[in-house]
Amino acid sequence: MSESLYPPFLKWGSYTSKDKENPDVLKVQVLEDETFDTEFSTNVRALVDKVEKIIPLHNFESKNKQLLQKFLKAKKEGKIKVGKKFQIVTYLGVSKTNKEFSIRRFELVF
Repeated sequence: MSESLYPPFLKWGSYTSKDKENPDVLKVQVLEDETFDTEFSTNVRALVDKVEKIIPLHNFESKNKQLLQKFLKAKKEGKIKVGKKFQIVTYLGVSKTNKEFSIRRFELVF
């Protein structure tokens, strides 16, 4: 088994809260504030709960750009910088346009 040169990707499926009042909370410290694209997503490198991970901000197969938009807005406002700590609060909510589907909701807390 070979060791990867890159940190593992954060898997959003590991976060299963469906309750807006009791969401999953990730403690994040940005290691690089520049996003980068892979074949599948736009990402950022960060410490998540003190473990280095690559956080997918937007998967190209998904219409949900909420996290990427909030990240870029916070960066533009100077809230996100290398070394700065914040929290990503997330839960699975119900889609506003199609009630049969769930959609991941995000909030950035500084």
